[in-house]
Amino acid sequence: MDDQKYKEKYTHDYTGAVAMAFFMANLLFIGIFYLILWALYFLAYKNASQVSKNHIKQALWGSTLTTAIALTLAVIAFLTTGFASVQALLMAEIYLMVIVPLFMLLGVLGFSKAINERNFRFPIIGKLLGIEKGIEKSIEK
Repeated sequence: MDDQKYKEKYTHDYTGAVAMAFFMANLLFIGIFYLILWALYFLAYKNASQVSKNHIKQALWGSTLTTAIALTLAVIAFLTTGFASVQALLMAEIYLMVIVPLFMLLGVLGFSKAINERNFRFPIIGKLLGIEKGIEKSIEK
């Protein structure tokens, strides 16, 4: 087996897995991993495989959505009763007990598929982005 075929067969593109890991980290540490995910998009998107591109797009859109939800809740809490209130506590609990677990489940499923270079489509986000379910990396045996 020549060197080129060996590299094609045994080299993996983990860009999608890194994007999904940043997506999950952004759920807990809002902001910094969102910016890192954008940097990953600009640095690695055009050289990534099609499956990794799908993972990057979905991780970026999912992070955008969850970051927007968190910032909206923070702004509402700040403008209404302030952060030291029961309303702010309730909004933080809704975010941490409803939004984070739902998106974390999607992130874990997407991460496990990305490690194996298989496609995963987020239920709503993937459909809106036009990502097909059946795209898989073909590896000759």
